[in-house]
Amino acid sequence: MLVTALTCLVFALLGIWQRRRLVAAGAGEAALAGSTSSSMGLVWAWAGLCMLFTYQLVLSWHEWWQYVLAGLGVAALCLGFAAMMGKDAAAGRTDEPMLKIARYLTIGQFAGMIIAMVGMYIDNKMPRDPSEPDWAANAVFFFGAAALAVLSGYALWGPQARRA
Repeated sequence: MLVTALTCLVFALLGIWQRRRLVAAGAGEAALAGSTSSSMGLVWAWAGLCMLFTYQLVLSWHEWWQYVLAGLGVAALCLGFAAMMGKDAAAGRTDEPMLKIARYLTIGQFAGMIIAMVGMYIDNKMPRDPSEPDWAANAVFFFGAAALAVLSGYALWGPQARRA
């Protein structure tokens, strides 16, 4: 559980550092959205792969595959959006409708991750008894949600692109 927590902390700090660096360099909204989406995609991909390897090689839990598919699916969406925003940034374009959709999704993700963490605590899923087969998945869920909440919150309320 400690390794999971530290890994997610590193992901969150790297995402914040990257965004701060881009803001300081005067990057536009497309570049910032792409960077943030890439950081979020990294967390989602890590969560999916972590559960895949954990429940295929180390532990046994029959519901693992659904969460792996969901994590990797959302990772693919985040990374696809990041690539799209990267192309826009490189071309000097800003796709306002896509940025607006991304903002709404980020708000939803922020709220969802906070709700998920509170719900896990209320349901006694975190901290989880290691005798339960899903204890590792719950650690990944909880700390992954924390990293995503930090990245989402920072994207929403942290330093923003300067508008001309």
